[in-house]
Amino acid sequence: MFVSSMSRLFVCGGLVAALVGVSQSPAFAQAADGGAAAPAPATAPVAAAMPSPVIAIIDVDQILQESMAAKGVRGQADKYQQTFQNEMSKEEATLRSTQQDIDQQRKTLSQDAFAEKARAFDASVAEFQRKGLARRKAFDKSFNTAMGQVQQAMLEATQQIASRHGATVVLPRSQVVLFDDKMNITKEIIGAMDKKLPHVDFPAPKVEAESGPTGSGKKSQ
Repeated sequence: MFVSSMSRLFVCGGLVAALVGVSQSPAFAQAADGGAAAPAPATAPVAAAMPSPVIAIIDVDQILQESMAAKGVRGQADKYQQTFQNEMSKEEATLRSTQQDIDQQRKTLSQDAFAEKARAFDASVAEFQRKGLARRKAFDKSFNTAMGQVQQAMLEATQQIASRHGATVVLPRSQVVLFDDKMNITKEIIGAMDKKLPHVDFPAPKVEAESGPTGSGKKSQ
């Protein structure tokens, strides 16, 4: 009887242990809960740490003063501007001479004749002013086109040099009060620009004439 009792005890103990093991298993917990597994708690995403900025400084004015392309554009622009100025000065001198002639003829001309000359002179002055504005507009257009190429080259060189230094932020010198000179990459940018784009052609200014009565217009240099 003792043996049988002990045997039954071991058997019962084994069943209890087996039941305890089953009750702790995920399958048993799922079955006990009606077959539906409890959803796992959502894990909050770990926010990526923002990288520390690496700052570089550029002097835009220095680049536009010292780069070969910018200096070349200014040199070509000065020549065109001087040519326009000489032409306008000659036309202005002609107008002044005409005005003096009309003033001298005022006493000898009839009122109608003087009025006619005065109207013609006023029209010449208006045309002179219109032509001056048109030339300035044409010059500015050519200058902006040429400098646009210089600025694009400056942007590309800035990206290249900044990437080489691992810089993530580039600030203009004019907006920074104090900085370590080691952060200044201006000279490197000028060197890169001079190597890649040493010269930019200045487009010849094209003066657009006003359209005539038929609506046709023409351009002159």
